[in-house]
Amino acid sequence: MKQSKRAGWFVALLMMLGGCGESTLPAVDQPERARADGDIAHWQPLPLAPVPAPEVQALREQLLGADPTDPRAVKLWWVGVSSFIASMGGHLFLLDAWEPIGIQAGYVPITRAQLADLKPEAILIGHGHFDHAADAGEIAARSGAVLVGGDSVCAKARERAQQVENAQNFACVSLGNQNTPGAGSVQQIQLWSDMPPITVIQHLHSAADPGDLLAGGRPLLYVPEVLSYLQHLNTDPRVTLRFLGSLADDGGVGEPQGGTWAYHLRIGDFSLLWHDSAGALGEDNATAQRMRQAFADLPGCVDVQLGALVGFGLLTSGLRDPLAYVDVVRPHVTLPNHHDAWLPLLGGGAAAYEGQWRAALATLVYPPELDYLRDPQDYLRARVYAVDDPRWKIPPPGSRCDPAQNV
Repeated sequence: MKQSKRAGWFVALLMMLGGCGESTLPAVDQPERARADGDIAHWQPLPLAPVPAPEVQALREQLLGADPTDPRAVKLWWVGVSSFIASMGGHLFLLDAWEPIGIQAGYVPITRAQLADLKPEAILIGHGHFDHAADAGEIAARSGAVLVGGDSVCAKARERAQQVENAQNFACVSLGNQNTPGAGSVQQIQLWSDMPPITVIQHLHSAADPGDLLAGGRPLLYVPEVLSYLQHLNTDPRVTLRFLGSLADDGGVGEPQGGTWAYHLRIGDFSLLWHDSAGALGEDNATAQRMRQAFADLPGCVDVQLGALVGFGLLTSGLRDPLAYVDVVRPHVTLPNHHDAWLPLLGGGAAAYEGQWRAALATLVYPPELDYLRDPQDYLRARVYAVDDPRWKIPPPGSRCDPAQNV
């Protein structure tokens, strides 16, 4: 596989820049389940969704709206970068776990303490860099949520959980690491006993490869958001120190030590794909080909895709890689993320990329419907998909499930 040179200047930039909220709800143990860390093969599925305590249900309705875990719908709430609160099949869980705080504070209208107080049943981690998993240990320790991620994510979460007062025990299901089972591999985990298994694809993290520039690639030029950082500037030195202490998580930059994972979840005729990075899927090599095949062969294809838009690849190949994910997956609907104002310069804000992303999607043979998330107005704004919507019975155009592709 071609070795991509990583954007090492990222660490230097972060180091030049620069209390966490306490839970107010009593601890409520989750149902009994396997508590020892282990791999997928030894995991015991979670039972039916527990009935939340009254104060937990009240907080869920306050933050998420009425009936947030209605089993007739899949619901998603964006909470910054690539983190989402999700409800499916009556289960409430998190996709990634980081409150965007450090340089700024209060830009996203929910704290890590509140995320824990929602009592998610599980936390799925795409990779272990700080902006995706820095709060996973604290939230799992306060809620008892099962953590799913790479080896290093589990280890770091255990380390941080030791700092949480009255921490609950939590299980961590390991998917592997940077080299095992390897990019393009496919695993399945029966996370819940009453839900279809989750398909997990190991792929690659975004990378800035100077070779792309030599091959004709161009950096993406945009005007980044600046005002939001000044309006929400963090002035608490304890928060700054915590932020700086997380910068080296999972290797800091480059390919995460714990691997990079995409999750495909299904219920009824509906399917959801979430990936919090976009690696070199568009390159012409064996690894990229394996990854493309894995995504194209997802069971039931993909109705809604939550995909990272911004990554290091923007520096040398523009929108090539995130566009390649959409083209391979060919969903009904795509929602870009990881494009908000979460870090100066690197987090340009959604408005900075919208025009170019719309133009890029228009070049596809099978462009999906675009639901463009904008910060901050789309934070905690529910996306609701009825499970029995007839639309999901129709294969996405151009996908492997489309009969027209098999004639």
